[in-house]
Amino acid sequence: MRSPFRVVSRRTIYQGRVIKLIQETLLLRSRRVIRETVLHPGAVVIIPMVDRSHVVLIRQYRRSINRYLLELPAGTLDKKESRMACARRELEEETGWQARRLRRLGQFYAAPGFVSEQMTVFLAEGLTKAEAHPEPDELLTPVVVSLRSALAKIRSGAICDAKTIIGVLWAAELMRSGR
Repeated sequence: MRSPFRVVSRRTIYQGRVIKLIQETLLLRSRRVIRETVLHPGAVVIIPMVDRSHVVLIRQYRRSINRYLLELPAGTLDKKESRMACARRELEEETGWQARRLRRLGQFYAAPGFVSEQMTVFLAEGLTKAEAHPEPDELLTPVVVSLRSALAKIRSGAICDAKTIIGVLWAAELMRSGR
């Protein structure tokens, strides 16, 4: 599908380690509009199922909101890294678990109003314990919770991270349907 916008100009406002912030002047129906977009290489989200009723989450500090969140493990793609390889790497780094089977469930955009990040969701099964080795700037602790408890935490607001809500709901539906 062709874009309804014509790009008049584009400039990089910021180039970081992971993201790039651009500002574009666009033409839409003879009107100039300015949009800022965060360009992101993409990420993976892993739903690590210990068994059919228990999932591994991580309690992780998020500086942008200055608090700890209960989340599914996830991570940004490295250059030229496949999404499957990224999922395997992030699962072990953040949780200390390895998966015999990883199944791609689908993709979604994290916040398409301003960021290009597309997240790919993987179901991890046949877990075996390994050793976690988080990045130096990651403050996280893995925790195993029941799917029932995770669903209750979504309803209460204790789990408020979008990728985790999506992943837990997806996992609960898959386990309920037996797929």
